Amino acid sequence: MKFKKFIAFTLGEVLITLGIVGVVAAMTIPTLRFSHIKKERGVKLQKFYSKMDNAVEQMNIEYAPYRDMAKPDDSDDAFDWYMQNIDPLMGHSQVDESNKKIYFADGSSLGTFFVGGCLDVDYDVNGDKNPNQPGYDRFRFLYCFTDADRENWFGNKNIFFGTYASGINVSSVTRSEMLTKCANKREGRETNQDERFWCSRLLQNDQWEFKSDYPWKF
Repeated sequence: MKFKKFIAFTLGEVLITLGIVGVVAAMTIPTLRFSHIKKERGVKLQKFYSKMDNAVEQMNIEYAPYRDMAKPDDSDDAFDWYMQNIDPLMGHSQVDESNKKIYFADGSSLGTFFVGGCLDVDYDVNGDKNPNQPGYDRFRFLYCFTDADRENWFGNKNIFFGTYASGINVSSVTRSEMLTKCANKREGRETNQDERFWCSRLLQNDQWEFKSDYPWKF
């Protein structure tokens, strides 16, 4: 009588295999997660920018040309200006008037409404969820009301809405310099002086793609 010979792994071999699988998973899962988040945020930023750009064009036709509009005096006036001129064309899922914040259907939000040289707004790709930090999930954009400011920030007096420091390409600032500014948290400075707000310009330069050298990981 012939006996069949069965081949099986020992317990030690199984444990070694499981250990290797665990190490590989620990190395690849965070990378895959980061890649997914980068893709998702890039898509949201591109969609927001395109939709806002279209809303501004519609505003020019349906309400008034931006060249005829005066810059708001303060954050209250800025929020009211947005709600009157942009929101009807941009849309929202919810508005928090007490905190001057607009929420969109995809979970993102728009807030800040800081009036400086231009009207600054922060687009947050995940709304109120943490970390709520520039360069991570918050990205700054501008509405500029004078030809001089549009030329200064965007390098083109015919652009009304754009990314923070958009004119840096016109000023011959390189991508490397954009990257350096995006990576500079500038501890101790006022929030509106944080150079991480330049990240929106870097991302626009990179076609809204978080490239491998992007300085902030999430």
